[in-house]
Amino acid sequence: GSAFSSTSLTGTVQLPEGLKYVSGFEGTKITNVQFPSTLEEIGSVAFKSCSALMCEITLPASLKRIDTQAFWQTGIKGNLVLPENLELIGASAFYQCRNLTGSLIIPSGIKVIYSQQSVGTFSGCGFNGNLTLPMGLTEIQSSAFSGTKFKGELNIPSTVNTIGNYAFSNNEFNGTLVLPKEL
Repeated sequence: GSAFSSTSLTGTVQLPEGLKYVSGFEGTKITNVQFPSTLEEIGSVAFKSCSALMCEITLPASLKRIDTQAFWQTGIKGNLVLPENLELIGASAFYQCRNLTGSLIIPSGIKVIYSQQSVGTFSGCGFNGNLTLPMGLTEIQSSAFSGTKFKGELNIPSTVNTIGNYAFSNNEFNGTLVLPKEL
């Protein structure tokens, strides 16, 4: 739903315990969001274009899905810690979240890093640490990590059989590149 989309809602949104799904804040002026420990899904475009959302977010361990464009062009900042139980990160979910920094560890439940019309899940993010991809990942779609500033080595797990165009373009990897034999 889009209950609060494009309203002048500001300040902190504190979501109640027991809530399993959230969406509907697209384009608002909220500055912080506090997720309950029961949350399982962040819906498509849930916080898209919330440019005033310039805080660090803590995603609960219960989270299983972050849908398409959920945090598209928000101001979220700092380290992004993805919960280990996460099963899906939708296309463009964190597109141009330029204030995200540090390293990123993709959880083992993620099988595909999606893109949507060549706009990757993490395209344009400000990450400046290492990228860790899990064994079990099978596909990295086009532009998935383009325009981020990851450093260090890049180890593509042996389970990956498809890497899309520009998946890692405009990065700063400066160590060893390890590719799977079956790629």
